[in-house]
Amino acid sequence: MLKTSFTVINSIMIFLLVSVANVSLAAQQSHQAMQLSADKPLLCDKVSCAKTVTSAFAPNGDLWRVWALNQRIHYQISADNGVTFSTPNTITSVKEKVSARGESRPKIAFDRYQGVYISWAMPKEKKYTADVRFIYSSDYGKTFTQPITVNNDNLVTGHRFNEMLVTEEGDISIVWLDSRLLYQLKLEGKPTNGSALYLGRANYRKNQTVFSNEQLANNTCVCCRIAMDYNNHGELAILWRHIYGDNVREFALMTVPTGDKRQKIPHQISYDHWQINGCPHQGGAISVNDNNRYHMVWFNQGDLGKGIFYAASEDQGITLTKAIAIGDNSAQAAHPHLNSNGKNIDIVWTQYTGTEHQLWHQRSIDNGQSFAKAKILATTASGSDRPFIIKKGKLSFVSWHRPKIGHLVQVL
Repeated sequence: MLKTSFTVINSIMIFLLVSVANVSLAAQQSHQAMQLSADKPLLCDKVSCAKTVTSAFAPNGDLWRVWALNQRIHYQISADNGVTFSTPNTITSVKEKVSARGESRPKIAFDRYQGVYISWAMPKEKKYTADVRFIYSSDYGKTFTQPITVNNDNLVTGHRFNEMLVTEEGDISIVWLDSRLLYQLKLEGKPTNGSALYLGRANYRKNQTVFSNEQLANNTCVCCRIAMDYNNHGELAILWRHIYGDNVREFALMTVPTGDKRQKIPHQISYDHWQINGCPHQGGAISVNDNNRYHMVWFNQGDLGKGIFYAASEDQGITLTKAIAIGDNSAQAAHPHLNSNGKNIDIVWTQYTGTEHQLWHQRSIDNGQSFAKAKILATTASGSDRPFIIKKGKLSFVSWHRPKIGHLVQVL
């Protein structure tokens, strides 16, 4: 009898130990599952999880960076030129799809009254369709308005690849590639080629909260980013990839006058003869210096020119300097960006070795007449976003995001 009782007690103790172990194991597995779930990119708000990052300096010297994840737009602020950043902030008024890939990403700008302006493209249900969206903060990002749609046609068609500039007084200019005419011509059974370049203007500080919609050009390439800068007359200088003739994809430049004082005339900038029935996903860049010299850089793979090229114009694109080749085309030099700062002209781009993405830089100190030898700034093996140059006073910085690794900000 005593032996039987001892056996029963042992069995009960073993059962309890196994039960406790199972509960502990279940709790551990549950914790691990939660941890794995938290580490998934779908639940991540960290910049390293993003595919693209946009950076800009505010008038007070702060560096802002914005990115999109999980149908939200996030931002961080740095007071030390990107060495350290604040904890991520999520803009709660944005709860929608946000285009955030190579040529298309959220844009940010500032006025001198602590105004923060953000624009992006919101993909819609049908492929290649989107709306251009916009929000505004009057209190330096503490609160934002509800998103509004900038394009005014109410069509389910393409409105994408938006770029934005804002003056110190809050005058907003947003340009984008628009397919409303393409949509109408297709309904009529008429031939089409490319999209159109549109400009929207508003000023929230003056209660001008409905954007104008003005077509500037037709037959634009449908998915290359647009480049834009102000000249020293306060006019918009816009560079985009245009379709000439039988699908020849070259770059065009237009200076948009203030008011209606003269006709808006686009000028062809590149003459590389890249004939391709498709979109290269390779936009250009433009920067206008204090003497109204337009500095431009672009990428083509044409019969007459392959690779990255730089040229300048003193007369808003009517005449150009001889194009200078930049980078190593055999090493897949691509995605150039540039900025002028006094007589310094900085150009950055990426190259690929087959296993490693490289960030390259080349500088001119004589207003683009000659360039020093190019050099590598950074590398990554985990993928590469487009590089961009941002300016703070007399200093220029490169902004380069490397998905899964992080965002690089480095003075040039």
